[in-house]
Formats: sequence, structure tokens, C-alpha cells
Amino acid sequence: MSTPRYALECEQLGKAYRVYSQPMKRVVETLSLGRYRGHHEFWALRGVNLQLRPGASLGLCGANGAGKSTLLKVLAGTTAPTEGRYRTNGRVASLLELGAGFHMDFTGRANIVLNGVMMGFSKRDLEQKTPEILEFAELGSHIDEPVRTYSSGMGLRLGFAIAAALDPEVLIIDEVFAVGDMYFQKKCVDRIYQFKKRNKTIVFCSHSLYDLRQFCDEAIWLEHGVTRAQGDSVFATNEYAAFQRKHIGSAEEAARSEHPEVPGLGARARHELPRVVDARIYRLGTDEEVYEIQSGDSIEVRVWWENAHPEENPIQVGIAFMRADMTTCGGQATHFQGVKLAGKQGCLVLQAPRLALLSGQFLVPIVLFDGEGVHKYQEYLMPENLLVRAYTRDIGLFRLDLAFTQRELAPPPPRAEQRVASGA
Repeated sequence: MSTPRYALECEQLGKAYRVYSQPMKRVVETLSLGRYRGHHEFWALRGVNLQLRPGASLGLCGANGAGKSTLLKVLAGTTAPTEGRYRTNGRVASLLELGAGFHMDFTGRANIVLNGVMMGFSKRDLEQKTPEILEFAELGSHIDEPVRTYSSGMGLRLGFAIAAALDPEVLIIDEVFAVGDMYFQKKCVDRIYQFKKRNKTIVFCSHSLYDLRQFCDEAIWLEHGVTRAQGDSVFATNEYAAFQRKHIGSAEEAARSEHPEVPGLGARARHELPRVVDARIYRLGTDEEVYEIQSGDSIEVRVWWENAHPEENPIQVGIAFMRADMTTCGGQATHFQGVKLAGKQGCLVLQAPRLALLSGQFLVPIVLFDGEGVHKYQEYLMPENLLVRAYTRDIGLFRLDLAFTQRELAPPPPRAEQRVASGA
């Protein structure tokens, strides 16, 4: 059987909702058999086009209300489009809202069966899949309790475990990982990468531009239901980030002109957010820009930043080296070392002498924090990955200073439990 050219296709896709100012107008409109119109239409989505090949991953970004969740619901088949058409090839599984698709009075085990049947699985298939789902969800005895008693994190575990175990050709995920603990987030990420390696198609929605660049090959930026930018994930997310900066500045100018008399508003409106201007990698102590090195080479990461109001908004910077599977291999932050970023602009340099990373492609994310190192002002991803080559047989993530020796030693003494067992 030949592989379909596209796993997911949309042509001029749109979704409109009817909005009634009063409940009675809905009744009157229904009874009038179309002669009276008591509503106006709100277009949550309009004119979306895309063609996603099997194995590709698509990210959706945009502000709240931009139409991201509406597009996911249409693609998942939970709501019908008002105009246009779409087509999916193969089985589709979705994880859109916590508890969506669950019967709250049924047990977790019963909901596994319910979801499986809705996706067209036979009883034999479900019997084979259930142990895998239970193992992944790790709910223990709670699996036989009603879902209404679950926490949001438990609901996420069960929902993702079902979606993953049913092995769809297309996996649709809304931003639901935020409620999961770090351990389970890592399990989900690992499973998603397994899907990618097996040439499955993924549609992923998130407010984290870093996550979108990390997970996705392509991305769409939506605004008011309309596509503003579409293409490579780095391009689309950069366009959205640039718009956010410009939009914030425009809103501040409007606030100043509309409310000049409000005490203190001018100072707040003139507030400019700190930002990373640029970041590059150089050989240590030189101006040679480099993104391909050998394990053990010495490099430095230079970060240019701006902060219009350093007294009001002190900032911190964190820099990391991260593999493509989201394993953080190492990093450093200014607040860990007591470094203060003074002034309205500057260049921060992170020196990495004899970088011991072994071969691989490494992303270099840069996070601009507030003074406490908690709130993220900006997540900046180095436009070009760092390629490390190693010509040794070392294994793992790092080249460690390890060496074997042999000695003439006496036999090892017995362990404590062995001494107790022998009555010594």
C-alpha cells in the first residue's frame, strides 16, 4: 500500500459561531423558520490552508483567542467547519482538553474501553492495549475509581496514555502539559519523539515558542482566526515574536495618548520590556564566529541585551546546551553565580573552556528572567545549532576523565548483610 502524499490537508477552512445577545432571540429565530435573524456570526477561523506530509510536525502559535484551539477541534473532528474542507489520512487521536472524551462517572478503566470503541478498536485490540495504557499512566488503584475523582494531572496521564497507546497516524495535542509533573512531561516528550521517529504526523499547539521550534518542522501563526505567517517553525515563531514586541509598544503609546491625566500611567506606559538583541557563538577569546567544533574545543556564547529601566526591572540570563530530544546537557545562569547585569544595555559572555560535550547537534536556548530568576521575559533560541564532532570512542553526553588501572589487592571484605547472615 503506497504512502499518501499528505497526512493532513486543509483548503480555505473556516469556522463561524452564532452569537445571540439574548437567549430568547435563539428561540424566536428557530420558531420563525429562518424568517427572523437574531444572531450575528463570529468567525473564529477563516481561510486556513495547509498541506502536511506524513512524518511532519506542525506547530500553532498566537495569542489567546487567535483560533488555535478551534483549528485543532476541526482537525480532530470534534466540531464541523463552516466553510472549506479538510482531509486526514489514517487514524487521528487528539488530546485537546483535560477530561474531553471522558465520562466522569465511569472509572478510568471503563473510559479506556469507551475511547477505544469510539476510535474503532475491537475488544481484542483493547485487551492487548490496556496493559500498555495502565503502565504509562501509572495511576495504580485509581484506575478503578470514577474519573470525576481524578486531579487534572491524573486526567492528563490517562488521556495521553490512551492517545499514545492507540497508535494513531496523526496526533493532535493542545497545550496541556503544563499541569503535569516534570517526570510525566519527560515521558510525554519521549513518546512524542518515538512518534516522530516512526514517521507519524503531529500537530502541536503551545504558547512556548521554544517548544514549538523544538518539536515542530513547520508552524502557523494565527491572529483573529487568520493566518499571519506560515512556513518553517523558526520563521513563523520569529514573526510572531516580532509582532508581540511591536504590539506591546503600540499599546503603550495608545495608553499614553488616551489617559495622560491618570497619575503614574505615563511611567507604566513608557515601560519597555527587557529583551535579548542578539546572541552568537565564538571561539574563546577571539572574534571567530563558529557553530561547528570538536569535543574539547573552547568557545564562548555572547548575548547582547537591552533593559530600558534596570532600576525597576533587574534581569537575569540563563544559557543552556540542549539535545534535540530536550535533554538539557548543561548550562549556567547569572543568578546562580551572583552576576549582576547593570545598565541599560550590554554584552554578557559565557565562557566554556574545553567544552566536554560529545558529538551531536545541540540547541542553545537563552532565557531572559526577572531579577528573581522566576518570570521569563523572553525565550531566545540561537538561530543556528551547535554541531559538536568527536573522533574518539567515548560514550554518553560528555567526555569524562576516566581511566582504568589494575592492582594486586586482597579479596573484598564481606558486605554487612553477608556478615549478619553468617552470624559473624
